[in-house]
Amino acid sequence: MKHSKETKSLFPSPNCSGERRTYGRIILVGALFTLLFALLSRGFYHPDEHFQILEYTHLKLFGAESTDYLPWEYHSMMRPGLQPFIAWVLGRGLLAVGLYSPFTLVALLQLMSAAFSIVALCALFRAVYDELGTAWRRRWFLYVGFFLCVEAYLHVHFTAEMAAGNLLVLLAARTLRLRHETPTAEFRTGILLGLLAGLTFAVRYQAGFALAGYGLWLLCYHRRGRLFAGMVPGVLLALAAGMLTDRWLYGEWTLVPYNYLRENILEAHMDEFGVSPWWFYFTEALCEGGYLFGALMLVAAGWFFVRRPKNPVTWMLLPFIFVHFLLGHKELRFFFPVLFFAPYLLLSFAGALPQRLFAGRGWRWTVGVVAVVNLCACIYIFGKGRENTTFYRMIDSYCEGKREVVALDCVGDWNLYSFLQLVKRRCMVDTRFYMPRNFRLQHADSPQQLEQTARELAASGRQVVILSGDAEYAEHSGLALRKLEWNPYPRWIRRRFNFNDWTRFPVRNKNAYEVCAPAPAAAP
Repeated sequence: MKHSKETKSLFPSPNCSGERRTYGRIILVGALFTLLFALLSRGFYHPDEHFQILEYTHLKLFGAESTDYLPWEYHSMMRPGLQPFIAWVLGRGLLAVGLYSPFTLVALLQLMSAAFSIVALCALFRAVYDELGTAWRRRWFLYVGFFLCVEAYLHVHFTAEMAAGNLLVLLAARTLRLRHETPTAEFRTGILLGLLAGLTFAVRYQAGFALAGYGLWLLCYHRRGRLFAGMVPGVLLALAAGMLTDRWLYGEWTLVPYNYLRENILEAHMDEFGVSPWWFYFTEALCEGGYLFGALMLVAAGWFFVRRPKNPVTWMLLPFIFVHFLLGHKELRFFFPVLFFAPYLLLSFAGALPQRLFAGRGWRWTVGVVAVVNLCACIYIFGKGRENTTFYRMIDSYCEGKREVVALDCVGDWNLYSFLQLVKRRCMVDTRFYMPRNFRLQHADSPQQLEQTARELAASGRQVVILSGDAEYAEHSGLALRKLEWNPYPRWIRRRFNFNDWTRFPVRNKNAYEVCAPAPAAAP
């Protein structure tokens, strides 16, 4: 039977055409689902996802009179410039064709991240196709990789953690295929592996621990001179691209990886964000990742590391995980690159279990319940917009058609456009990426100064908005105020399912008030 080149490249071992068509359909539906998830998913998981990329992009696109509003990492020159450069290129393209908006740029970045994730997942599937062995394990590999809510959420976000995860998957997939190939064209293969390894480090320096384990695996189990010779120019080319984009971002030559090491490790500034005990990742994986998925991932990863000690994935992930356990400041997102290997780890573990566990009515009911819960989680992500993005869209709509809108807040009063930063220096960090062009943010040192400034601006004919964490601010203020209503939940949820007004919680400390008219000064 003849097969197309694409079919042969994706499914390397001989198999019936019916199974291959099934895998192809799952991949097609999964790719469409991932792209749809990218379009409908809004907001970011962590503020670093925004400030490490999008604020730098906005600075390079539109400039600024000062960089004092940027977080401390920019002034310490410790964040890589590769991803901001990619976002800048897309932003310049949108500006050139007159289609730029911050929401459009984020949507394009998420679509690009989704497409990259699809490629990485298919590459890993191709590499472990024969190892999975049975048709049901291959199908479930694709189901977990494409449709599990956690995986779908990670696939679409344009962050350093997600990019490093996909690059590590591509590096592992290409390495696993070396076992089945003749030692021809090793130099070209080495260039590709070197590029992947170098780019992984260039976007996420912590991935260097995984790359160190990968290098040890090559020295122990795959010593090939021509392969190593090809990896050298590949790594150097990727690192050169990283250094050039760092020079573009900061305007001067600097060694950003060393700056990162100095600030976060040697001077321990990262510990100012909190220190957690060594067992943090065990408990956090269960709480935030869902008890079922978190527990399965912990067990599957432990089983894989013990039973596959010579697998390159083991050598990559174990050092990465071990070093993060030793660091004082811990966040679950630091482990996101590991979750990109979840389909491989889970299905390898499932293959070692007795097959009778996956037969019968109990298994079907379990799958049905998990599928319903997973679908509900996806619908919740689609239906509930991230608070920040919903607020920015509300302000964008409010500013439309106005000459100038001035927003006032007090220093230290956290809101969705700024917050007080106390690391290394005291300053208000602003979110300018989503600010409309006719919107200007101004900080006051005290509530009295804020109200006086609001009166002066309103008297001069400016449109003034006050941002406050006080939900009752309008009741005790001396200004005539109108609260701007907004909510991340759709209206149909607020109408039919808002029991005890639970939808108020995301917005109760993030309020915006329009100054209707200048109020008379209070009598002494």
